Amino acid sequence: MGREQVVIFMNEEDDKVYVKVPAGVSTRFELQNLAGKLLSESIHDKGLHDFDLSGLPEGIYFVLVNQNDKISSKKIVKGYHP
Repeated sequence: MGREQVVIFMNEEDDKVYVKVPAGVSTRFELQNLAGKLLSESIHDKGLHDFDLSGLPEGIYFVLVNQNDKISSKKIVKGYHP
């Protein structure tokens, strides 16, 4: 996707997941648990979005980003430090 690349990353220090997308385009951001339950969603045209995971238990979550009908997703693991 080149310049239209979506970047999704977890910052364990502040317990947030950050999503960077091209700005100026309406984008849908979703956070789901392993069972597919929608935990948080937002729609806006800003280039950066974050999900605060601090109130959620350790486990596996999915971030989905829909921009111009292109869907990107990433699995996020909270906790489980070996």
